[in-house]
Amino acid sequence: MRRVTLCTTLLALLGSAFPALADDVLNIPRAEHAPRLQDYIGGVPADAGVEVKDFRQNKPGDGVPSSLETRAYLSYDDHHLYVVFVCKDDPKQVRARIARRDAVFGDDGVQLMLDTYRDKQRAFVFTVNPYGAQMDSRYTEGLGYDFNFDTQWVSDGRLTDDGYVAVMQIPFKSLRFERGDMQNWGIAINRIIPRTNEFVYWPYITERKEGFVQQFAAARIEDEIQPSRNIQLIPHVTYRDAETLGVDSAGKPSMRGHRRSEVGVDAKFVVKDSIAVDLTVNPDFSEVETDEPQVIVNERFEQSFVEKRPFFLENSGIFGLPVSLFYSRRVVNPQYGARVTGRLGRWALGGLLMDDESAGLLLSGKDYGKTGKIGVARLQRDVGEQSNVGFLASDRSVGDQYNRVFGLDSRMKLNDNWLLNAQAIKSKSREEGDFRRDGDLLFAQAIRGGRDFTFDGQYIDISDDFEAELGFVPRVGIKQLYQKSGYLKQFPDAPWLVNMGPTLTAYRTWDQKGDTQDWSMEPGFVVNGLRLTKIEGNLIRGYEYFGGRDFYMDGFKLGVSSEWFKWLGGEVSYTQRETVNHLPAPGLDPFLADERLFKLKFTLSPFAQLRIDQSFIWDELRTRHSIAGRDSDSKVFRSTQSFTKIKYQFSRFWAAHVIFDYKALDSDTNLFLIPRDKKLVTDLLVSYSPNPGTAFYLGYTDQQQNLRINENPAFVARTRDLDLHSGKQLFMKFSYLFNF
Repeated sequence: MRRVTLCTTLLALLGSAFPALADDVLNIPRAEHAPRLQDYIGGVPADAGVEVKDFRQNKPGDGVPSSLETRAYLSYDDHHLYVVFVCKDDPKQVRARIARRDAVFGDDGVQLMLDTYRDKQRAFVFTVNPYGAQMDSRYTEGLGYDFNFDTQWVSDGRLTDDGYVAVMQIPFKSLRFERGDMQNWGIAINRIIPRTNEFVYWPYITERKEGFVQQFAAARIEDEIQPSRNIQLIPHVTYRDAETLGVDSAGKPSMRGHRRSEVGVDAKFVVKDSIAVDLTVNPDFSEVETDEPQVIVNERFEQSFVEKRPFFLENSGIFGLPVSLFYSRRVVNPQYGARVTGRLGRWALGGLLMDDESAGLLLSGKDYGKTGKIGVARLQRDVGEQSNVGFLASDRSVGDQYNRVFGLDSRMKLNDNWLLNAQAIKSKSREEGDFRRDGDLLFAQAIRGGRDFTFDGQYIDISDDFEAELGFVPRVGIKQLYQKSGYLKQFPDAPWLVNMGPTLTAYRTWDQKGDTQDWSMEPGFVVNGLRLTKIEGNLIRGYEYFGGRDFYMDGFKLGVSSEWFKWLGGEVSYTQRETVNHLPAPGLDPFLADERLFKLKFTLSPFAQLRIDQSFIWDELRTRHSIAGRDSDSKVFRSTQSFTKIKYQFSRFWAAHVIFDYKALDSDTNLFLIPRDKKLVTDLLVSYSPNPGTAFYLGYTDQQQNLRINENPAFVARTRDLDLHSGKQLFMKFSYLFNF
């Protein structure tokens, strides 16, 4: 029978009888039974646990009491930590949707943040909206939130006559912490009220200091709790029936059918309570949506896209650095993988081993088509309370060719407002014919955080021969200075206005010889109001050296965003500027042209189960003078992108959606290199996912393009309209989580 000391019992009783104060240690008492949501509707039971109240604003006020009453009640038993939130409000004003996991952005909600190692640099974050829809993430100082983190826990929520109640039940085995006679953690409890822009916390957390986790209160569990064994196995089965555009045995273009079944398994083992080992065979990459639209036509340098494949997402923040040395979308077609992440005392570590069957397709010579081998290792040591130093190494090898990168990094907190980041990186490459090259990269960054004045200054120096094949470094052979700063004057007594002030973004780039390559200066002004309303404008002045010519450019940008209505939120921006045509038609030199760029994005949710997301981009380039037989103000190209997602959530676990992803490029091939192109991708999906790991998906994808298969002679011709269904796919996927 379990022994409980008299001291522990007294502390538990006292903790449940009196509210916790921000300056005190929050002693969490043992629960007699798991809390039930219905017991907190209309009242609070006597054995609710320790009460937390006196929530203070982080935004828009600074330390001002919350406009709405909020109370939280914490307790624990041998296996779980419990938190119940009682939030007062007018239920008609509450913003909430019945949503799948991790889809609660923009909703009212509550959060629990736990710094289980008390290192004041990292925290687990658990979020619940008023309907009980959950989201989990990890917060790291300097990197922000990693929403790809997923773990097992239970939540529930319900609207009441005077607000809402939400419950969290978090298994200790879903956390990472060191064993001991008692647990001393950092803790913060947060409520989000979107319509008033309020982020309210216990304890009081201010933006006047740079650093978030360091301001957490202390929480204590005077008991020898254990994370328990945590082993997860997720077998998955996928079936695909597809028809895609290809070539037949004679080399003629044709539509070809494919049917394939795949079986794989993902596994997770937790070692020493804090080290997670993830293994995968035939990784499950089937449920991947199309990318959100962004401007890519006429862009001089590579653009970054968000990773959506499950294996790469969890704990990806361990590899996150200001200069990215591991960009997981470089790995295209892996068949196996292993990953290790976790902490040992003041050390954080991470490792990744994978293959990539597509790596050799980018090479020539004897290594063409060979499978690539990929390895990444990460080690970080905490220094003091809020600083760290680290090391990262990566290797990508295909046959006899390789690219290896080694980097040192540091994050040093100087005081309440200032911190420094730095990286020193070395690359070594061996290419075909035993050609070798080495490169270097140096990076330094100074950041000032604060409620009024903010500053981000960066310097980077990249040698001509630097290469990071697994990273995201779109430019080499440069030196660059960059700064972004702003000053916001606060208006705490204004009825609508929150703050406003000037901003300045500027950079200058040189090559390694010291010749200026480009610069930009964008002074602006921003106004922030209630209900997440923002109005901003920028003047644009810039220079670019391209194609042996100097180009000077002017322009402006205007933008507005708001969530004024609980059922509608969105943003719109318009940019008009001079820019360089980086892809002129053959025989033409690059020339300066006028760009007009319009972006619209909104979310419509007329009732709790329905959500409609719409993005639209219209990007046009027109001549400024007569050129190549075309008059001034002639169209160089017009790019249109539209992304529509309509989702109906039958419950927190069952959902269906349809996506229409349309891209069109209408160009003048006398002025622009890329010809006319159109594509429409339609995705239909029905999904059931009660927890991370267990899921059923049934989907259909149809891709249409402005193409036609010509029979004699055999070739693929471009047309004006969407004449060819160039890809169709029906797929089913089932995965199940076995938790031991």
